[in-house]
Amino acid sequence: MKRIIFLLAIILNYSYAFSQQFSVKGKVVGQQKNPLAFMYVTLLKNDSVPVQQTMTDTLGYFSMKAGKGNYRLIIKQFGKEYSNSSLLLDKDMDLGVIEVQEGTALQGITITSRKKLFEQKVDRLVFNIENAVMPTGGTALEALKSTPGIRVQNDDISIIGKGEVMVMIDDRLQRMPKEDLANFMKSIPAANIKSIEVITTPPAKYEAEGNSGLINIKLKKAKANSWDATIGASYTQRTYASGNLQGLFNYNHNKLSLQASLNKGKERLLTTSEQQIFYTKERWQQEVRNRSESDVVSAGLGIDYKLTTKWTTGIKYLGSFTDRTSANQPFTTRFNNATGAADGFVVSDVKGNNKPNMNALNWYHAIALDTLGKNITVDIDFFDYRKTDDRFFSGNELAHNKSIMPGSFFASANTNVNSIKNYSAKTDVTLPYKWANLSLGGRFSYTNTNNDLVVYDHHTGKPVFNTDQSNVFNYKEYNEALYFSASKKITDKWETQAGLRMEATQTKGYSQNLDQMNDNNYIKLFPTAYVTYVPNDNNSFSLNYSRRIRRPDFDYLNPFVVRSNPYFYSEGNPFLKPSYIDNLEFSYVKNQQWVNSVYYSRVTDFGQELSIVNEATNITRLTPVNYANTYQLGFSTSYNMNKWAWWNSLTGFNVNYQHVKSKTSFVQSVDGYNAYIYTNNDFTLNRSKSVFVGVNYALQLPGRYQIFHIASLNILDVSMKFLLMNKKLTLTVTGEDLLNAQRPLITYYSNAVKNTVRSYGDSRGGRISISYKIGSSNMKLKQRDFGNEEERNRAN
Repeated sequence: MKRIIFLLAIILNYSYAFSQQFSVKGKVVGQQKNPLAFMYVTLLKNDSVPVQQTMTDTLGYFSMKAGKGNYRLIIKQFGKEYSNSSLLLDKDMDLGVIEVQEGTALQGITITSRKKLFEQKVDRLVFNIENAVMPTGGTALEALKSTPGIRVQNDDISIIGKGEVMVMIDDRLQRMPKEDLANFMKSIPAANIKSIEVITTPPAKYEAEGNSGLINIKLKKAKANSWDATIGASYTQRTYASGNLQGLFNYNHNKLSLQASLNKGKERLLTTSEQQIFYTKERWQQEVRNRSESDVVSAGLGIDYKLTTKWTTGIKYLGSFTDRTSANQPFTTRFNNATGAADGFVVSDVKGNNKPNMNALNWYHAIALDTLGKNITVDIDFFDYRKTDDRFFSGNELAHNKSIMPGSFFASANTNVNSIKNYSAKTDVTLPYKWANLSLGGRFSYTNTNNDLVVYDHHTGKPVFNTDQSNVFNYKEYNEALYFSASKKITDKWETQAGLRMEATQTKGYSQNLDQMNDNNYIKLFPTAYVTYVPNDNNSFSLNYSRRIRRPDFDYLNPFVVRSNPYFYSEGNPFLKPSYIDNLEFSYVKNQQWVNSVYYSRVTDFGQELSIVNEATNITRLTPVNYANTYQLGFSTSYNMNKWAWWNSLTGFNVNYQHVKSKTSFVQSVDGYNAYIYTNNDFTLNRSKSVFVGVNYALQLPGRYQIFHIASLNILDVSMKFLLMNKKLTLTVTGEDLLNAQRPLITYYSNAVKNTVRSYGDSRGGRISISYKIGSSNMKLKQRDFGNEEERNRAN
């Protein structure tokens, strides 16, 4: 009897233990803390008997229940094991964030052996150039030319249909003149870039700066437990020969991560332009052939160190040093409209040298508050930019027989030293809760800009200091910002996000020559809102709104006057105001491949540098002005075809209507349409995936952008890439602008006088590049069952 009672007690106790169910839950993320969906999570009894199994959702979460006991927790995906750990389940357990080193990337519901070339997200398009053919061996500027939705024309960077935008490096805004920005982009090797993000609707955490979006260039980081080094060289033949050498090094082991890069390049270009001004009695035609040579050295260094399992700190440095010389001989012909003959000429000889140097330093801290994703990041940034610009010009006016007209000699030497120093500090807090995901933060920025212009007249044969044009200009800008953002997945189909950013700005500009002080002080709010509806796995709809600001470039605010001949001068505008942009966009995405958008954008106080023509004096003044309020309504569509493993293609079309309501007397209100078609294609030619071909084509149809009518242009680039010596050696051959058709005619009216410009940036050429990579991914370190990689956000 005792034995029966004892046996029943054991059975009852076992039954009770078995019936007592405990929950176990967690979140699976990759090395970059990106949620991993559709991962199989299994509980095994006795290391081999499956008890429970589930799959992570689209945010990486999983949850299941089991009885008390010892288990083994396995995380797999398509047969590959990513995590294997023991687990004692005797209470409800939240395992927090489980970090795995994913070897394959999950895109939507398709698993591929490498990341997609293009990824369409709610607010941005991500171009993973690591997998692209065209940018290989080139620079960041060449990578931007290959990025869908981006147009680079004569080194001007813009989003198709939205105009010029701001560029960020690792979430940090680069505010410098567009010519110097293009030179800086040429100093960054494409091999050092992981991806390029085209952000059409930036969330509240980003600065409100930028016309209608942002371009974010993400640099590479070292893979966990590995090191690698790459050395390479490229040769480019356009009108003249150019070339560069580059070296990259990445290291990541235990608590230390290190990235270093060095680039040395030399570029020679022959650019041409033809400008015509159609006065009532005369037609002025100026032809310019400019020969330039640039020597560029750039360096990058990043060091990250894990002080604790929850606290990572690091520093990052970027430096770019350019020495650029140029020489041209502008030749202007004055045609008589009645006779068609030349009444006179203006000839000039211009030589210039500029040396833009840039140093950027970032110190950051990332602190995880728990294992559920709550964290704080702190960034302290310093930006130092200095440019010395020397320019000498001389010339004469000639009669119709090309004899020199008495007293017409002009000559001048200009030297300008432009320095920009920026100090900023920023804090971001991420607080994911079950009821909503919150993010908030603040930022302070101080910028001090100095221009020291010295002008000497040489028309007498001796240098004479020009007190009227020489000028010292100082500009100070303070900016304080606070932001708050919240996102919530309301149901399985509905998700929403809203944010508000407040920015206060104070500016002071002082011209020593004019003894003139201009102050400005304003506070503005910049809301953002997103609503997404996903009825099923194949369709999604979203409605987004954002408000942006475009502050004047620092050099635009300097009121000094620079003359290059008796009939042309430029001057800054200290009264230039910021422009405000409201963007509304509705998008529909089909199967994560077909993206369609209808967008509306309104710009208040649109500002731009314009050539203002005076017909009475034949003098042209180049100055930035807030000349209009504008709006545009557009439609864009793109399709990413990746049905076959050997062909990846993104083809798109953009058309919009623009209306410009003038606020000045020298520009008339205008409207019109423009359209742009592009297709980017990458082909894999063999089974071993060692030979690739890239073909990119774009067509700009005749249309209007702001007050400018732009004729058609074609862009065709073709590239081949070969992986040799066990894929450690990369050889790339590229043909750029093979149609030689990037020379559109631009037409506009100033004071009712017709102006046309046709420019060519020496874009057709061939490039051959070679690089060799060494490294190891077998560095040993102690494995942990679970880990947490702090998210790193760097933004000014």
